[in-house]
Amino acid sequence: MYTIDRAPFPDITFYDSEGKGHTFEEFKGYYVYIDIWASWCVPCCKEIPHLQKLEKELRNPAVKFLSISIDRNEKSWKKKIAEMDLQGNQWLNKNNEISSRLNITAIPRFLLYDKDGQLINIDAFRPSNPQTKEMLEKLK
Repeated sequence: MYTIDRAPFPDITFYDSEGKGHTFEEFKGYYVYIDIWASWCVPCCKEIPHLQKLEKELRNPAVKFLSISIDRNEKSWKKKIAEMDLQGNQWLNKNNEISSRLNITAIPRFLLYDKDGQLINIDAFRPSNPQTKEMLEKLK
């Protein structure tokens, strides 16, 4: 499961749909399963219903979910949030700094960080993979 040396989450400010700034520090003390996606990415949008279901069904309080869009067009991102009735932590990274800082060249990409904000897996299972729920339930 561990595919990369531990590295801290980049110090980047993200924005929610109301324009409020957020940083990864908000998740200190939790495992964080992150979805890097974009509104124009068909495979990304196909994973979203699986992710939303996983968020509702997971019974592990040690795990938080975060979706980070790399859309450059904020209107398109907000429109997709509304269309798909996306809930939870939906953050925007307009300048796509997250992809360059983590060397992500393809999306969707799912990441897993530990309780100290250190990267565990830069290519975690997708939410549509039945092993994902099992793996997240085991985290303590």
